[in-house]
Order: sequence, then C-alpha cells, then structure tokens
Amino acid sequence: MKNPSMDFYLINIRAVFLITLAMILNSNVFAYGNPTLKVLLFNTSSHIDLKSYYGMNVKSHQHNSKGDFRVRFKYAGTGKILIDSRWKVSNSIWIESEDSIQIIRRGKSDGRRYRGKLELKPYKGGFHVINHVPIELYLEGVLNAEISTDWDLDVVQAQAIISRTFALFKREQRLNRSWHVTAGQNDQVYLGENITDHRSRVAIDNTKGIVVNYRGKLAQTYYHSNCGGVTEDPVNVWQFSLPYLKVKSVPYGQRDPKYFWEHSISFRELRQIASKAGLKAQNLNKIYIENRTESHRVANIVFSNGKQSFRMEATKFRKLAGYGKIQSLLFDTIQTTKGYRFQGTGHGHGVGLCQWAAKEMAEVGYRFDDILRFFYTDTNIQIYNRL
Repeated sequence: MKNPSMDFYLINIRAVFLITLAMILNSNVFAYGNPTLKVLLFNTSSHIDLKSYYGMNVKSHQHNSKGDFRVRFKYAGTGKILIDSRWKVSNSIWIESEDSIQIIRRGKSDGRRYRGKLELKPYKGGFHVINHVPIELYLEGVLNAEISTDWDLDVVQAQAIISRTFALFKREQRLNRSWHVTAGQNDQVYLGENITDHRSRVAIDNTKGIVVNYRGKLAQTYYHSNCGGVTEDPVNVWQFSLPYLKVKSVPYGQRDPKYFWEHSISFRELRQIASKAGLKAQNLNKIYIENRTESHRVANIVFSNGKQSFRMEATKFRKLAGYGKIQSLLFDTIQTTKGYRFQGTGHGHGVGLCQWAAKEMAEVGYRFDDILRFFYTDTNIQIYNRL
C-alpha cells in the first residue's frame, strides 16, 4: 500500500529539483553579457572617409562633433590624425552611429559596413581602425565568410559556437591589448554586417552565449575547410599540443568538389622558394619528402643539387609556395621533365573541426553538439558566463 505522505515528499523533492535546475539555467543565461570584442580591421598611413546615413558622433579628448554624415580622417604624421582638414588630435577618436558605418578608402568603398563603435588609434606610422562590436553581432560578420549558411543548420550552429569560442578565447588571451582579433585569416575572416542573412542570425540566436569548454576553460576551437580524411595534431603546425585536439580518422568530407587537388611547380619556382627560405638555391634540381607526421602529412622536404641537401619544414614550404597552390600537407610528389607535380587531398591546416566533414555528418543525422564532441574530444558546451 502506498504511503501518501511519501508521495507528497517525492513530489516536493522533484519540484525543488526542477526549480533549482531552472534557476541555474536562467542564471547562466542572464550571466551572459554579450561581451564586446575589439577587431582590428586594418592599418593605414593615408586617409579614410566614414559615412553613415543617420549621422555620426565623433569624439576624442580634443574634439567633439555630432550629426556628421561623412567625415574624413587623415594621418597627419607624428602620431596625429587630422579630422576634416580642421582638427588635429593625438589620441584615439571614437565614432558612433545609430546606423552602421561605411568605410571608404582612397575614394573607393568595398561596400562593407560595420556596427558598434569605430576607434581610430594613432601610432607612429599611421593609425589603426578598430571595430568595437558585441560578440553576437561580430558573429554575423563571420559566419558567411567562414562557411556557407546554406548548409544544414546544425553545421552552421556548430560553426557559430566554435567561432564564438575562438573569439572569446582570443579576447581573454589579449584582454589588455589594443585589439583582440584581426579581421583576416590570421584569426577569423570578418566582413561586417553586409554578409549576414536569416540563417546565420538563426544559428547565432539558437546558440547565444554557448561555447566549447575543456575542464572549465575555453577550448581553442581551431577549424579548417577539409582535413582530407584525417585531422592533425597542432604540435605539428604550431608547436603546441592540446589534449582535445589529436589525430583522428574522419570518414566524411569526400563529397567536397575540391577534395582532391594537384599542382605543378617548375624547377625554377622551386629554386625561388628555396632562395626565399635562405637556402643556397643554385643548381637545385631535386626534392623529396623526408618524413611525415602521424596523420601522414608531410613534415619535412629536402632540396638537393646532387652534392648538397637542404631541409625545409613542410609548413614553411607550403607558406612560401602559396596556400592556394599547396592546399594541404597531405600530398605526394611526382617528378616531371619540368619540375614536380604535387597531388593531395583536403585543404587547410587540418587541426580541429573539418567543415566539409561536419557538413556530411549533419546530413546523416549528427546534431551540432555531436559534431563538436567528435572533433573536440572530451569537451562540453555551456553558456559563457565571464565578463
């Protein structure tokens, strides 16, 4: 026979548990403050024009104006910036608008517009143009630059999470610097508000504040286009190792139309590459692969002239040859009468999430959190709750 008092007790315990869980989740959500990211757009030693349809407020310690629709800023030498050929200032200039701000360089615009604040920060040879933007708005300028938002929504959501995590990791790492990330491939490509669309906003909103963590700290969520069937250990790319980024076989990604690639390099071009690396390039007429990493990527290449041999790290070789030519280090070489033909698979450094593989995984039913766990071993996802 049931004890009514026991049922009442269990119901109350369950109610307390559910209320406590809801409070924890809500506190995490409200603790997320959408931190501001400082993005270095570019440096210039010339001039730029800023334009906004709703007008701009321009502020510095030495100047303050409101409602300007277009303003020219010119480097005036010795760490100073000239505003509209009238006011010369020697400290940071802040520009805000209710609308986005368009940047015009040398009379031409690439059409990019930026929300948030712009900071023009003078230095000895010119001035930095820095966008101060909330992280969630920043992501709207990243997703379509780094992945196709036409892909399955789970892939786009996974990309939103790792791009957010990557940016916040850099923010913590460079907190007191003039900027946290650059707008190019050295960090993440950021193109402002022009490239955002409905699907990218949905992916960002659905994952708002969510990051990848490893043992209570932000993971370093590197990613690339296609791993060619196997990921790489970062120790072979950047000389540091991470427990959640190891060599892993990836049985997806071959539907990428650029999965297989080849490129020919002449003997003359090879000598130019060797010369750029500081090697004695005269009469070099042979190269060979000396060794490979655990993932079978090329580790070192040897140049030879028959009498002398010179070793070069494969990562350096790829950089000097051009990333668009040697698309990954998963390659073999074939000697021809004019030089060497390089044949390989994949494109990118191979560390972390493989975007084309993630695309195919989503198409066969993997959710965004499954994809993240696959590429970032023993990590978890949670709301970012640090300022």
